[in-house]
Amino acid sequence: MKKKGDTAWQMIVLGLLAAAMVVSLMIPESLLTPAGPKRVEISILLRQGDSAVWATARQGMEQAAEDLGAELRFLTLEAEKGADQVELLRRQADMGVDAAVVIPADCAALEQQLDGWQALPVVTLESRVEGARAFVGPSDEELGRLLAEQSARGCAVSGEVLLWNAFPGCAGPARRLESAKAALEAAGYAPRVCEKLTAEQLEQADAVLCFEPVSLEQAAALAAQCETPPRVYGAGVSSTVVAALETGDIAAVAAWSDYAAGYLAVSQAVNAARRQPVESKTLPVTLVQEGETYDQDHQKLLYPVFP
Repeated sequence: MKKKGDTAWQMIVLGLLAAAMVVSLMIPESLLTPAGPKRVEISILLRQGDSAVWATARQGMEQAAEDLGAELRFLTLEAEKGADQVELLRRQADMGVDAAVVIPADCAALEQQLDGWQALPVVTLESRVEGARAFVGPSDEELGRLLAEQSARGCAVSGEVLLWNAFPGCAGPARRLESAKAALEAAGYAPRVCEKLTAEQLEQADAVLCFEPVSLEQAAALAAQCETPPRVYGAGVSSTVVAALETGDIAAVAAWSDYAAGYLAVSQAVNAARRQPVESKTLPVTLVQEGETYDQDHQKLLYPVFP
């Protein structure tokens, strides 16, 4: 009798275990797994010529998205028009995107859109814009001053110094230019600002300063065509810029971590989308001169290794 009773209890226990397994299979996995932060969708708005020079920043953005639970959508303007970028931003808001990271094509147009606009939180790279939730980038004033001081070491006071204002609508590069101009004038120079740059102009110049990597690449390529090329100085790093530093076509670059810039921009956009605290981040700047590209201190800036 006892053996039959034990067998009956075993059958009951096995039946209960089987029933529990069936019930567990019927319960959605989302109810069994502790709820994590909601995935958010972030749009990244690039200018027409930015895709290559922001490649390292993109790696940082993608790592932040993986770490923080975000989906990224990269969008590039077909033309450098601020109105087109603003319209693209409006469309992202209409589509229900949670936040955006923007490299402004026209700061005034973007500020006008963001004035009182609550539809979509925006984080900017390169240029500070009123109405954006945060900015990630170097100090424009420090950067301009560094380039001015370095160019003054290699150019006589009487020499022709060109400051290339390649993106007049972008506040960040414009502030860098103004800082460099003020520092050069204080040192006795008479720098000349130009919005277009030609090989003929460079033939007459002793130095040219550029304030973001797209124009820096172009200036180095133009200078290489000159019989007596000027010394080229600039801001920002790309693979083309590093190659020109190695060959001496660029004399010096004010560099910062694009990987960190991309990571921090997306992390602040995610915070904004989740209604968490958001703050601007200022990145440290390092001056790298020709012949220093393989210095250990500069390796992570110039040849980043991604995790």
